[in-house]
Amino acid sequence: MSFRCSPINGRWIRRSGRVAVLLGAVLWHRAGAAPVLKVCVDSANPTRTMDSRVVRNALGTQGYGVQFVRFTGYGKGGNGFPVGRFAKMAASECALIMGFPVDASDPHLPPGVAATNAYASTGFVLVRRGDSRDESIGRLPKGSEVGIAEVDTYAGLLYSEHPNIVMHVYVADANMLKALEAGRIAAGLAWQPATEQFLHSHPTARPVQERIVQGRHMRWNLVALYVSQNAQAARTFDAGLSALRSSGHLTTLVKPYAIAPAPRPGKVSALVPPKAAAVAPTADPPATTAAPVTTAAPVKSAAPLKSAPPAVYTAAQAAAGALAYYQNCAMCHGPLLNGQEGGYAGPALKGADFADPSYDFHISDIFNFVAKLMPAASPGSLPEDLDVKIMAFLLKQNGYPAGSKPLTYAEASKSSVPMLYYGK
Repeated sequence: MSFRCSPINGRWIRRSGRVAVLLGAVLWHRAGAAPVLKVCVDSANPTRTMDSRVVRNALGTQGYGVQFVRFTGYGKGGNGFPVGRFAKMAASECALIMGFPVDASDPHLPPGVAATNAYASTGFVLVRRGDSRDESIGRLPKGSEVGIAEVDTYAGLLYSEHPNIVMHVYVADANMLKALEAGRIAAGLAWQPATEQFLHSHPTARPVQERIVQGRHMRWNLVALYVSQNAQAARTFDAGLSALRSSGHLTTLVKPYAIAPAPRPGKVSALVPPKAAAVAPTADPPATTAAPVTTAAPVKSAAPLKSAPPAVYTAAQAAAGALAYYQNCAMCHGPLLNGQEGGYAGPALKGADFADPSYDFHISDIFNFVAKLMPAASPGSLPEDLDVKIMAFLLKQNGYPAGSKPLTYAEASKSSVPMLYYGK
């Protein structure tokens, strides 16, 4: 998905003279020409071409041009884009950040930003060869081998829900899709934009059929992010979307994706934080006019409040879990749990980017993935007590203290304790 893994490099504008500088950062005029808004687009995002097409046309209906600001949405080792940087980028680099995916079933945004109306809908898809019978994942024959890229965490949860399928893990969606084309697997689970990017870059590949998987965390809507100082730019974009939707042109612009559901008139989006909601529109403004874009002082992103971490495991469990981790997990995630940043194939399993509050992960989310979907070569093959000990080790590495009561499999699999990083 882009944004799921990645930082950008760059220095942010200093506070001195910030109003004038920030105004120039997001809006500039050419003599005798229409005003131009600066818009950030992730060069690593598979939806970048569609995102650019949509914002250019939406702002065009309102009399605005676009200057694109490109950034690369993955960082050192491809290991994650710190979510706190979105607010900084939106305050100093551009008025809108395109292409951010929001979980339709559990919407969350990075701290300090709000979202425009959604313009496209995508998600995780079941991919099959074009000549296969169109079937849902639950109707695949028992024992069907279904591939997945190791980064697609949410899609991986489907394997525990559908005992009729067998997991085959690949390092990337492209590898999985090549295996599908060669007939080595019956189907694949993939992030739809990654599939579309593969097909675009392999025009001679055999046709495939895609079906959006039903269920929690499977469908995602694409939005533009902004900070409150650029709320007028967001309103202008939303007005353009409304015009494109009314004309039917939006359907063409977002292909091969679906258009997102239309916003409900009279309701402020749940994705608009309270401060931004005061200046955000309650419905699409008229599509025929657009007020001049103005800016205000930068918005500060308050750090998420974290209470003291609970003690949910014992020191003995964590010590035993360290050995189990090194024997079963370190070859993919690294001895230091730093994953791709350390040159390993798997993602990091500790740190602020792994357990960022905006992900809304709980101990049960991480544990069920560890217990049911790992190790990648033989998912769910470790004894339950080892799964628990490995989880205890992961908790220790992320700053949770040891206590006197042992963690149990049943407790870990249902725990609603937030998974956060309490280290330094």
